[in-house]
Amino acid sequence: MDPETVNYHYCDDLPTAPLPKGTKVLVTGANGYVGHRLIPELVARGYHVKCMLRDSTIPWLLVHPRIEPVYADCLQGDQLLPALEGVEAAYYLIHSMRQKEDRFRAMDLQAAKNFNEAVNACGVKKVIYLGGLGETDERMSDHLRSRQEVGHTLAESSAIVIRLRAGIIIGTGSASYELLKSLVQHHRFIPFLPEFNSQCQPIAVRDVVKYLVGMLETPGLSSRMYPIGGREVLTYKILVQRFARSLNRRAHFFEVSWVPIPVSWMCRIFAYWLNFFVSVPVNIVSLLLNSLKTDVVCGNEDIRKTLPFETVDFDTSVKWALEKEKRSQVYSHWGGAPPEGMDLMPLSEYEASEVIHEEHQRDIPVSPEKVFQIIRRIGGDYGWVHANTLWKIRGVVDKMLGGVGLNRGRRDPDELKAGDAVDFWRVEKIELNKELLLRGELLNPGLSWLQFKLEPSGNSHTRLTLKAHFIPFPFWGKVYWGAMSKFHNYIFTGMLDYFYNESLKP
Repeated sequence: MDPETVNYHYCDDLPTAPLPKGTKVLVTGANGYVGHRLIPELVARGYHVKCMLRDSTIPWLLVHPRIEPVYADCLQGDQLLPALEGVEAAYYLIHSMRQKEDRFRAMDLQAAKNFNEAVNACGVKKVIYLGGLGETDERMSDHLRSRQEVGHTLAESSAIVIRLRAGIIIGTGSASYELLKSLVQHHRFIPFLPEFNSQCQPIAVRDVVKYLVGMLETPGLSSRMYPIGGREVLTYKILVQRFARSLNRRAHFFEVSWVPIPVSWMCRIFAYWLNFFVSVPVNIVSLLLNSLKTDVVCGNEDIRKTLPFETVDFDTSVKWALEKEKRSQVYSHWGGAPPEGMDLMPLSEYEASEVIHEEHQRDIPVSPEKVFQIIRRIGGDYGWVHANTLWKIRGVVDKMLGGVGLNRGRRDPDELKAGDAVDFWRVEKIELNKELLLRGELLNPGLSWLQFKLEPSGNSHTRLTLKAHFIPFPFWGKVYWGAMSKFHNYIFTGMLDYFYNESLKP
């Protein structure tokens, strides 16, 4: 995919001049939400961008002569040297929020230390880090404390280190935006604690990207921290109410401070409750809720003197995000990254003897193009076309076990690309009018795939094959598959009937 097709042109009016064409820049966390927005901007401004991915099996779609995918894990220090070789500047966009609270701080700190060593060894001149705003007191959440610890660690390197600290980032697909949207869509009455009515300074994702690019291009900087934020400082209660107004809804709050439970426990309980409605995982929701106890506002606005441009106000950033969703212009989504610790090896690399198959076929008297148009809408609001109640029950079970469930949804209601999340599946392979292969990210005792294969069968007919692939874990995997086989037969034959009937409609 040409990066220009997904470039939002945030930086067209940036008051800085690009560095010499072909300057090498590394973007860590390239598959993350901000990384996906930043890379097309850098390419458009003439940079050679090395995009660092953690795993070589993660699909990388942007293709350009000045884009170079590199594979390295910051927790494996020896992998970083090839990634940073020849790099003038590097963006550090890595954090471990998906990990459990007792692990992510230690992992974040170790990753930063390893990165420092590689930066020093490779002679990188500038590092730009995106961290989090927050007060430096005992009320600070573990999430914000970890982000600040990482910033302090990176600042010890030999490079010039620019630490940008942002609060709530508003844009289509950001975790904060998705949490706010789901909150007001599914709750007319919202539990509220006085501790949560801190102040925040939300910032549009377009302004975050402009600051990231602008600080790369600003000469004469020394290592320091810059808080970044939008035009307005709001309390969280007002923030939710104004977001709800943008959706033509009303949000009401009821106080629960009388409940004799510590605030941290209340956050965790509410995170589990929200997990049934929002696509954001429990760990991330819990961390974000705990962060509400801390004011996240800019202590100074020095960055406006260094990089002067007008930021977007909160209502406008929400309005533009909603418009992009309506026009199906959402390229990056927080859910684009797979769950931590998941085996990402593609189906084609497993031995055939390891895999259990279940296959169903149907001949449909229309062209593959028409059938594929229906298949690629599967999941999200469109649903799973047959036995949706069973799919929803499986989604609830997955949520209760700590999985992603069905309400992760889709990036786009009509289009799919490799790497897209589709509820508790992910697109491993997509070949227009020929094949859609979904990799399961639901919790079960094995590895699972769902494949839709289309082949012309003469007289403008299409043979549609729906095939399930499963690699069972020892003992429990085979028990699970045996217990589910009758449900699979009912669901898959019903899905084929649906595709047949829908394809015959004019």
